[in-house]
Amino acid sequence: MVKKLGAWILSLLTVLTLLPGQVNAGERENLVTTAKKYIGIKYTYGGTSPSTGFDCSGFTSYVYKQHGLSLPRTTSDQYNGGTSVKKADLETGDLVFFTTYKAGASHTGIYVGSGKFIHASSSKGITISSIDDPYYWGSRYLGARRYLAEEEKVATLAVLPKGQYHDVPAGHWAYSPITNLSKQGVMNGYEYSQFKPTQSVTRAEAAAMVANALDIDAPSNYSNFKDVSTSYWAVGSINAVKEAGIIAGYPDGTFKPNKEMTREEIAALIEKTFVLTNKGTEKSFADVKEGYWAYDSIQRLSENNIASGFTDNTYRPLNETSRAEFSAFLYRAITTLAVK
Repeated sequence: MVKKLGAWILSLLTVLTLLPGQVNAGERENLVTTAKKYIGIKYTYGGTSPSTGFDCSGFTSYVYKQHGLSLPRTTSDQYNGGTSVKKADLETGDLVFFTTYKAGASHTGIYVGSGKFIHASSSKGITISSIDDPYYWGSRYLGARRYLAEEEKVATLAVLPKGQYHDVPAGHWAYSPITNLSKQGVMNGYEYSQFKPTQSVTRAEAAAMVANALDIDAPSNYSNFKDVSTSYWAVGSINAVKEAGIIAGYPDGTFKPNKEMTREEIAALIEKTFVLTNKGTEKSFADVKEGYWAYDSIQRLSENNIASGFTDNTYRPLNETSRAEFSAFLYRAITTLAVK
């Protein structure tokens, strides 16, 4: 009986283990997290490192190499390799390609989810853009290639205990905030025990998390905004944060629940929710000058160790906030600050 049980366990582990060359969702998210570290690095033709700058294929090759994965050096060779992926089937970590200054694949980037990709732009350096941008990238989209092999479906479907996610392993930088807030019911993940930490947090998601954290709610049989129906999943939370004066709508009467929140908007949200003290230790961010609408909110977050800037002394206020970042900001605020 013992031998049979041991053999069964061994066979089960074999099914759940990824085959050589395969990656799970957490590794895809980690690859995207690595790519985002280089936002703002300059564009350099032929560049292959942060110190010299990147060109588009030099950037994708460098990021993949950080995860032990090798890519062909040039854009055209990268396009001719891997496995072709339909646009509707894109997953984080896939390479996307565009036709720009010549026929065929002449530009590439890494898909980061929510219809966006990170790439080395000749005008902005490493930045995030929409693959459907109507002014440029949308009409130039060529296709996608997958160099990260599919994971075993059994492993993907495994249901983990509350607060645990396949794409947020114990070594993830935001593991503690995400795990603790999930166990407290402040936030939830997606099906198949996925959290999608690098996906941008939307206004509706932020409203729900803040409402859960403060234990506030409002009826869902009405809506304060014309683009939020009474059947919308977060209508009660949106009503609650609006009536608490935490997240307002727009002049046209909309809330834009699916709009991603920027780092400056998160700073303002947290300042409206928690008591942030002026410690007299203001930090001079190169891209947030005094008089900027969110200057005070950003300064208070920095002084209270809720959010910090980047190594190049910038705060990047217009960058979208990932679900992992928002989890960390909210967790720090909950555990160290008083609610207004």
